[in-house]
Amino acid sequence: MPRSLSPTFLAQLTSKQVIPVYFLALAFADNTYYIYSGQGPLTPSGPAYSATSTFPYGETFTGVGWLGKIETIPQTTEIQAQSVVLSLSGIPSALLAEAIGQVRITGTATVWLGFFNPATDALIADPVQVFSGSLDVPTVEDSGETGMISITAENTLLSLNLAPNRQFEDCDQQIYFPGDLGFSFVDSLPNMALFWPAPTNYGTVWPVEMYITLSATDVAVGGTVTASVTITYSDSSTYTQPAGTGSGFPFVCSLSSADPEIAEITGSGFSLTGRRAGAVLVVAKSPIISSGTFPYGQRRCSALLTVT
Repeated sequence: MPRSLSPTFLAQLTSKQVIPVYFLALAFADNTYYIYSGQGPLTPSGPAYSATSTFPYGETFTGVGWLGKIETIPQTTEIQAQSVVLSLSGIPSALLAEAIGQVRITGTATVWLGFFNPATDALIADPVQVFSGSLDVPTVEDSGETGMISITAENTLLSLNLAPNRQFEDCDQQIYFPGDLGFSFVDSLPNMALFWPAPTNYGTVWPVEMYITLSATDVAVGGTVTASVTITYSDSSTYTQPAGTGSGFPFVCSLSSADPEIAEITGSGFSLTGRRAGAVLVVAKSPIISSGTFPYGQRRCSALLTVT
């Protein structure tokens, strides 16, 4: 992240005598703890040199002295998710279970580097944030009377390795951005017959659009909705399953639920029963569709169902 260093901080980097100090903010399940590598309580009052400073002035930091340890904080120009290990020793064995129980993967750890004035023992300028990440699973070493707990803090860049679990289609887009039309035609794109140049047989009819119609878009837990799937062809004819109605070419299709724990396919395969509250995509797939003697590839469409 960009760092704005105060002139006083820069002067300390080139000083002949410096007293570096680390500040940590650890967000656990029940509380956020502020500790630093000195001794005794310390409440930096500020104000911040830079408006971009993230240092929590006004908070009281508890000194852990030599009982705390921070492994080397890696610095690199590469886009890499590098972790840091934070350790605290001298914890009474009776408190180890409580310490472990309060660590959550959703918690965060932030580390700042500052300097003390060797004459006044006061904090100099804005401490600079050198790391921020998410807490991982802790490890414990228990000697019987006291123990040491170590927690790995993972860099936030680690989230780049996670799958977004998004469907790039209109129904999924409406969950996050209602009313946005950016994906409104995606469902009709797969295997769409785009002729260039135009085919010799100008009379060939091809499927243009496939869509799902739900008897209701909201259903209570335990309730049931029915679905129908319709294909519209290039000559404006349609065909609908499972009713088997319409003047268009017949087709076969199957329905599936993106999350059967929210809504499950029941009955004849075109009914859905709500199992628990949530939003789920109902997906219809059709294998190769043939209009006359001209085959077209698989078709797929979806609709959003909310279980309350």
